[in-house]
Amino acid sequence: MSDRFYMLCTRETVGNNASFHCQNGNGYSSDIDRSHVYTQEEAQRSWNLGREIDQPVCADNVDALAVWHVDCQRIPAESVTVPGCDAYVAYKKGDWNGNDVYWLQSGGLPTDDFSKAFVFLAANIGEPGIVWLPFATADAVKRRTFNINELNRRTMVQGAGLLMPDWLKKHNRRQATRSGKVRWNCPCCGKISWQFNPYDFDGCRDYRCEGWRPQ
Repeated sequence: MSDRFYMLCTRETVGNNASFHCQNGNGYSSDIDRSHVYTQEEAQRSWNLGREIDQPVCADNVDALAVWHVDCQRIPAESVTVPGCDAYVAYKKGDWNGNDVYWLQSGGLPTDDFSKAFVFLAANIGEPGIVWLPFATADAVKRRTFNINELNRRTMVQGAGLLMPDWLKKHNRRQATRSGKVRWNCPCCGKISWQFNPYDFDGCRDYRCEGWRPQ
């Protein structure tokens, strides 16, 4: 694993796209390739001095789970045809994941993953609710994104050698206490769980803990 880390800002999530601190502190973006790249030492130092909404993550893990998305603001909102073009893609009009469009694919429901978009030889302009574009038009503005639901702190943070700052541990405990939840450790894997039941363990969501799943 290389010594590369990104910094998430969990407050800036758009749709299911995580947002990252951009290079040299220039705001936030869901485009992974605009992210500032930290060494482990730099990521730990920034986390120690950061906010509860900042989360450093292993860049290799993020890159491995990256998905190509296309922002509706960067492509035409109406169908476009080009003489001689024999490669078209099509998306659903008025349907978005955050700002990202859903593409027609070969079988199954439309997908926001541009790499799975079906490439047509011609555009069917008369199809209602569908916008047709030359493949090259959409391909030119695609960007790599990371689904915030894929964030796994056990592997992307602790497993990458980062240690949660003491101030953040105290903050999380205070938040849990205010919610009325109590802390438990899974008897199988030891993972921490917070639950309302103070008397019996409600279960662990880790798929490896057979017999300790939530009922």
